Amino acid sequence: MQKQLSILPFVALSGLILFCSVGCVGLGSGTLPPRLTGAERARLKNVHLPVTVGVARNAQAPLVISRLRKTKLFDAVDYPDRLPQPPGVMAQLDYTPYGTATIPVYSLLTFGVIPTSVREPLSFGCTFYSPRPSSPDRKVKVEYQYDSRTTLGWVAPLLAVSPNVVMVPWQPDEHRRFYQRLSLAILDHAEEIRRLAE
Repeated sequence: MQKQLSILPFVALSGLILFCSVGCVGLGSGTLPPRLTGAERARLKNVHLPVTVGVARNAQAPLVISRLRKTKLFDAVDYPDRLPQPPGVMAQLDYTPYGTATIPVYSLLTFGVIPTSVREPLSFGCTFYSPRPSSPDRKVKVEYQYDSRTTLGWVAPLLAVSPNVVMVPWQPDEHRRFYQRLSLAILDHAEEIRRLAE
């Protein structure tokens, strides 16, 4: 009996943590980038840039490497010392905008019954540049950005029935559509990037 009583505070605390982890506001969802048109799908089919991309080691490097790899456009993307040969081009992260921090007051007060919906710009931008010291000014900026709409509240699962919405913990800017759109943005500058590698 004594052991059962000592477990009660633990069970109560676990329940409180579970409630808070699910969220006082219910669940969250975010809208995806637009679907590709037939012409855009054809443009991406079997496309490849015969370029090796190096990324200098810094705090943002893992994000740059991950995002550029997921486009599947390049021969290789990694730190220069991990590449089998010197990189044809280098890449670095550019500033990308994020949505304004919002406290979902009404959703908190109503435990998610009243949803909160906010615009959230999602993007990825990087600059490709020549690795050769003789041409430091040769740079190509690439960015893809779109406005997602994040909704917090118990209505989020209903919205996620749409193929254009994903539920948290999945992120719209980690979805296949985001990388397809980023790939198209990179392809808009394909010739300039190839020239950097010459």
